[in-house]
Amino acid sequence: MNPESVTPEREYLVFNSNFTILDFSPGVQKYANTTIGLNEDVRAGFPELIGLETTCEEIQSGRQKNFSLNTIFRNKQSREFYFNLLITATEEHLAILLEDVTESTRRQQSSMQKTNEAEITLERLQRFEYCTNKIIASMRDVLLIVSPQGRIERVNKSTTELFQQKKVELLGQLINDVIVDPNFDHQKIYRSLLTSTDTVRKIEVNCTAKQERVIQIEFDCFVAPTEVKNFFNCVYIGRDITARKQAEAEIRKALAREKELKELKSGFISMASHEFRNPLSSILLCVQNLSENFDLSNSEREFYLQSIRDAALTMNSLLEDILILSKAESNKQQLKLETINLPAFCLKIIEKLISIYAEKQVKFNYQAERELFDLDKTSLRNILDNLLSNALKYSPANTAVELIVTRAADSMEITIEVRDRGIGIPQEAQKHLFESFYRAGNVNSIPGTGLGLAIVKKSVDLYGGSITIDSKLHRGTNIKVTLPLQN
Repeated sequence: MNPESVTPEREYLVFNSNFTILDFSPGVQKYANTTIGLNEDVRAGFPELIGLETTCEEIQSGRQKNFSLNTIFRNKQSREFYFNLLITATEEHLAILLEDVTESTRRQQSSMQKTNEAEITLERLQRFEYCTNKIIASMRDVLLIVSPQGRIERVNKSTTELFQQKKVELLGQLINDVIVDPNFDHQKIYRSLLTSTDTVRKIEVNCTAKQERVIQIEFDCFVAPTEVKNFFNCVYIGRDITARKQAEAEIRKALAREKELKELKSGFISMASHEFRNPLSSILLCVQNLSENFDLSNSEREFYLQSIRDAALTMNSLLEDILILSKAESNKQQLKLETINLPAFCLKIIEKLISIYAEKQVKFNYQAERELFDLDKTSLRNILDNLLSNALKYSPANTAVELIVTRAADSMEITIEVRDRGIGIPQEAQKHLFESFYRAGNVNSIPGTGLGLAIVKKSVDLYGGSITIDSKLHRGTNIKVTLPLQN
């Protein structure tokens, strides 16, 4: 046996061509399948040699250098181990060199197992990533994954379609540049989510897509861990709620309109029950007196008849106001222009009103370079009649109301201004003045329907003009109407 071929980790066994054991080291016994001894057949202890007789003959004859069997398994006395077996030639005989490779084999097996497990885990991750990517790609909701600094790191197809930008255009952008909303602040949202990483926060933002199209998005925001420990990205999952918001706005508008109609109905009923009661009571009283008293003088009879006529005219005037307003609100009213003498038209209205408010007067100031203009008689009468009636009605006795009509040279506008020194309009009531049936709280017992200024506003709008009111309590009111002249 060559001493150089034997190391401290190896044991040896020498046998001849008949496979009879001639010599062996003491440690060989642990590798043998059974207990061995000198002059015994080596194949009894090492059954691995069975079938290798020809190979051993070639090694002894020099036709083959050696032969090895690696990682042979033994389980002896409940001890599992692995070893390598090398058959080689000595000067005259054959030898078996044995080496325990249990530790290295187990390390290799463990490494292979870990490698297999890693490959299985990687395969699962790849399948999970593939599945996740498919889900994200098919999501109808918008998805943005954003770094703590606010840079967009990932988007899905729905995001590119909604914002009408390519993926490469969105990636790397600051989310504050994509969602341009004064109420949106990524840093503020991110910091609030970090205080409780299992929280989902809901926000609504307005965004401007290409072609200046404003879209409304409802986002669910939460933080998600990354591959870096204690490092979180912010995830925004949103849906386009533009149509829903528009529908909600339409519903609110319809509800507001319904509320307004209910208030109009209530106001009309209240006004009608009050304003119609007085003239009807007057008519009934006069008719009763005429029917029961046959000895009335001509003057008394004429008084009652005139009272009936006045009450009927009052009711007729009220009904006309309601019809005018109804026609204006149904958008059926149109301008019918005709040439009129403007100062004469104004004086005729003033003359009618002065006969009603005999203890008051109207100062008329006409400032225009000509008298004839193409105007709509009906709407102009509505404006002048209601403005002057209100001014006279709410002014003290023996006071004057001013009517100023102006038109600068070459101007395409006529200005009608009515000034009074009456009770004035409270500040909080001025924003409601053009609402139907609305009356300020300081009118007390002065009769009225609350339709006059509503009719004026509708008539001014028909012209495409404007109206302004300047009023102070107990000091009077100044109303200015501007009407554009039609070409």
